[in-house]
Amino acid sequence: MEERQIKPGTIILLVLLVIGTVAAALQIGPTMTLKNTLQVESAATPTPTADVRSMMAVTLPPGVTPQPTVMLLKPGVEGDEVKKLQSRLKELGYYTGEVDGQYGPGTQQSVMLFQAQHGLDDDGIAGEATRNALYASTAQVYIPTPAPTQTPSSLSKGAEGDSVRQMQERLKELGFYNGECDGDYGPGTQTAVRLFQSQHGLEVDGAAGEMTLGMLYSDNAKQVTVTPTPDPNAPPLLVNRTHKLDDNYQPGDLVLLRSVLPESVVYVKGSEIEGDRTAVAALETMFRAAIDDGIGDWQISAGYRSIAYQEKLFNNKVSEYRQQGMTGDKARSAARKTVADPGTSEHHTGLAFDITTPGKTFMGTPQQKWLHEHCWEYGFIIRYPEGKEDITGFVAECWHIRYVGVVHSIPMRDSGECLEEYLD
Repeated sequence: MEERQIKPGTIILLVLLVIGTVAAALQIGPTMTLKNTLQVESAATPTPTADVRSMMAVTLPPGVTPQPTVMLLKPGVEGDEVKKLQSRLKELGYYTGEVDGQYGPGTQQSVMLFQAQHGLDDDGIAGEATRNALYASTAQVYIPTPAPTQTPSSLSKGAEGDSVRQMQERLKELGFYNGECDGDYGPGTQTAVRLFQSQHGLEVDGAAGEMTLGMLYSDNAKQVTVTPTPDPNAPPLLVNRTHKLDDNYQPGDLVLLRSVLPESVVYVKGSEIEGDRTAVAALETMFRAAIDDGIGDWQISAGYRSIAYQEKLFNNKVSEYRQQGMTGDKARSAARKTVADPGTSEHHTGLAFDITTPGKTFMGTPQQKWLHEHCWEYGFIIRYPEGKEDITGFVAECWHIRYVGVVHSIPMRDSGECLEEYLD
């Protein structure tokens, strides 16, 4: 028999088959071990399930709907709720920015304005209380707060505003002003300021400067001191060098002449000239009578003077004589011939006036002659007549008249007496 030979390719295939069988046997062992382990763990730890048998069942009362938590709108928040908030704030005038849904500084400031105006805590956060008020029908529109203005250091006639109103209220509180507190610095306010100045030792100019306002609002401001209107039947008040007025003397009812006397009747030379109301009324009656007699072109050059202003006039006159080479005593003696010492002038009473004619010397004019003949009929006297200088202490002044009332002026005219003689 012929012996068969095995081919080399067959041998290779057999070798590969043997290797694969050995490898498979090696993998079977670990796989079976892992399967057995998983089966054991699965039996030991069952899959957990929820047990709700011990939970409390919560049942809401009928008609009650659960409310969501109110969202706080504050800086950094964005969205439709912020847009809605901005739109409402803009509608009411608190917000002027863009409705962009971004809660930025502008929105926060607007919320604070709304909260402050509605008595809420102005923290700039739109919580429940703020939004309830904002969307309510009673929400108020924005009321801007006026920007504070600097208090002026000086007020004068013609000024207007809150500072004037505040001053009027203070003057009224102290009794110096009885008009309306309307913020208008008119003649009535000016008169009240002059009265306040005269009773507080200030310069009487009717303008509320720094010193006047400082005194007015200080604790040292005094209530008004009113001098009663003299009884027309009582003896006239005598004011001269031996009958000096008290430093606190103040006429009770002064009026600005320009505010009560028509310019068609008489020209008042100074805008600040004042006089006693009763005496001023008698002046108007007298001038109208003169015009009816064909005598017009009247002028009033002086009226009421405070004691402080009189002191200024006297000192100026003394300085004038000193500049001419006079000694102090001689200068004061010369000044007293024409200017009264402070407290001794009739102009302090508000009852004395200097009557002149514009641009003319008064002596010898038709106005002067008519006045000396008829002033008595209206309650006035020629206070410093010729021939009485030794008694009155002053040189004759044809322009200076004094109101005493007809009950006294007519007897004085008829007797030819000056006031000192009449009262003596």
